[in-house]
Amino acid sequence: MDHHHVLIAVDGSRNSMRAVEYAGEVFATHPEARLVLFHILPVISRVLLDKEEIKAVNARKVERPDLAGLYWRLEDEDKMSEFFAKAQDVLEKAGMKQEQIKSKFRVKTGEIPDAILEEIALGNYKTLILGRRGLSRVREFFLGSVSTKVVREARGCAVCVVE
Repeated sequence: MDHHHVLIAVDGSRNSMRAVEYAGEVFATHPEARLVLFHILPVISRVLLDKEEIKAVNARKVERPDLAGLYWRLEDEDKMSEFFAKAQDVLEKAGMKQEQIKSKFRVKTGEIPDAILEEIALGNYKTLILGRRGLSRVREFFLGSVSTKVVREARGCAVCVVE
């Protein structure tokens, strides 16, 4: 059976938890679905970290060569891990099996939409689900939100923006 890979881009907000809930409702009855919770941590300068934090971040990078040279706040990673755990719980309660759900993060050096689009290109995703940020329509028109840019530029997969 061919797997249906689904990327759920989350940022820890209430809206991104709604995207997780939606994914659970839609894919719970699909044993071929493989969901990846995806978060982008903001990159920070190494000089802002103390020795212990640098050691902890460097230890984490051993399994992740893609993170070489990048640093992030452990506090941000902890918040993300907490969100991933809650999201996993929501998906399992909806009826998904543990082995259908993975979580993944990257450390952002550029724009968030670009990191999401890059992940779509790298993975074999058929669907992307993300929450819409709470920008007013006018601000969104001028600024262009993450979801707007991703919807405009995503190729090769369905994009679902959850309100």
